[in-house]
Order: sequence, then C-alpha cells, then structure tokens
Amino acid sequence: MKLPKTNDMKQIKFYVILLCVFSLFGCGDDDDNTIPCDNTSSEFQSIFQNMITSGHTDDVTFDTEIHEYTFTLSANKEVCEIGYQSQPAISSTSYLIEIIDSLTNTVIYSNNHTFSSISTSYITPSLTINLQSGTSYTIRRTLLLSNANGQFSNIIGRIARKSPMNFPYSNGIMTITSADFYQNGGPLTNLGVPYIDLILR
Repeated sequence: MKLPKTNDMKQIKFYVILLCVFSLFGCGDDDDNTIPCDNTSSEFQSIFQNMITSGHTDDVTFDTEIHEYTFTLSANKEVCEIGYQSQPAISSTSYLIEIIDSLTNTVIYSNNHTFSSISTSYITPSLTINLQSGTSYTIRRTLLLSNANGQFSNIIGRIARKSPMNFPYSNGIMTITSADFYQNGGPLTNLGVPYIDLILR
C-alpha cells in the first residue's frame, strides 16, 4: 500500500484542525449580545420626535422627584443602554434608574447612574434586562430633593408635553401607554412623556 506523502499528511492535518475550529465556533444560533448597541436611533427617540413634530413642546420642567413612563413592546428585547440628561448643577449626582414589571410590581432593574448635563448620555445596565413582548413595564428615574442641593430646579427633566395629551404613543415595536410625575409635587398623571431613552436589541 502506498503511504501519503509528507505534504499530503500536513494538508490533511490542517483541514482536520480547521474543521474542529469551525465546529467549535461556527454554525451556532445568533446571540443578541453580538448585535451592536446603537444609541443613535431608537423606538423611544422616534416616539419623542414624532410628538414634537405633531405639536408637543420639548420642555425641561416638572419639579417632582420621580419621572416615569409605562410601555409595552411587541417583540422580546434586551435593554442594552439607558439614556438621560442631568441638570447642570447636579451633573455628578446619581439618579436611581429602575425598570418595573407593572403587572406584578416587581423591580427587574435598579441602580444609580450619573448622566451628562450637556446632552443625553448613555449607561450600560449592570445586569442583563430582558423584556417580554406584551408585558407592561415602567421605567422610572428618581432624584430626591435632598440629593439635589434642596433645589426644586435641580429635579426637573426633559419632557414632551401638550394639553391635552393623547396616549398611547407608538412607534415600531414600542407603545407608551401612560406617564407619571410625583413625590415632592404632583401627582401629575399623563401630562407629558419624560425623555428616558431605552436602547433595545
């Protein structure tokens, strides 16, 4: 029997190794974590911009400690970034950011984050936040007056509003069903939508 030449054996070994590498790293299902997190556009940004285009005012107001809105999605998504803008006098102060399952009142995310006061800036959540299609969620930002130098002007935030509001507001897979502003002041229900951006993938 004729044995393979040395060069042939090297080629066979090379292809066997190559096949092993492909079998380990290739041909798997797509993982959402491999999808880039792009904060240049989002369903929320489109909703907010459509509100402004349709006659709502892009304002910075409502001196309440809590600004929040409730929303649903029509597809399962992961929150990969959250965007907000601080007030200049408290740019180094943390806001408490929470996401709550509205049906069960279960907090699924809660952490303190700082944001730029110059423009909307983005943080990456400290844990994976998976949102389910058809479930109602509330995203909430809280800044206590005692943490804002005791100044009501430091707890205001960016809001789209007009009178009357016309909930729900939708774009793509996202629908904002209501909004609230409360605690030290208010409650102000469905008088605007706070600019708390959610980047989904």
